[in-house]
Amino acid sequence: MAGVRRVTRLILRYVFPLYAIAVVLQVYFAGEGIFGDRDKEVIIKEGDSLDLHRDFGFFIGQPIALLLLIAALLAWYTDKRIRWLAIATPILLIIQSLLPPAGRWVAALHPVNAFLILGILVYLSWALWGGRAAVEEAPPAAPV
Repeated sequence: MAGVRRVTRLILRYVFPLYAIAVVLQVYFAGEGIFGDRDKEVIIKEGDSLDLHRDFGFFIGQPIALLLLIAALLAWYTDKRIRWLAIATPILLIIQSLLPPAGRWVAALHPVNAFLILGILVYLSWALWGGRAAVEEAPPAAPV
């Protein structure tokens, strides 16, 4: 099991920064979709210029987030903060895709949750790339 943990921790070390970039791209896609069609009277409706934001968001918020959750569980970091944030992040990503169709007041949490996810991803990226000591592995136990 130690080999599986080592490999998944290495994978997550690269995936978390890539996810942070994907979230920034999502913000850009939303801005482009909203502000790119200023000449239209109705900006947000089905089948409009936010399709790229919706499609990319579904891709990173559903199937890839499920794989990320499995990897976070397999990695099972020794540092409790890193462990729980690594597990909570894919859950927040899945919830993120459920917020927009949930009604006006609940959907308003969509951008707030996006910035929360971005902050967690930046923190995890920093921690796993050397910002926090002893994140990778605990020292081996002494033989009895």
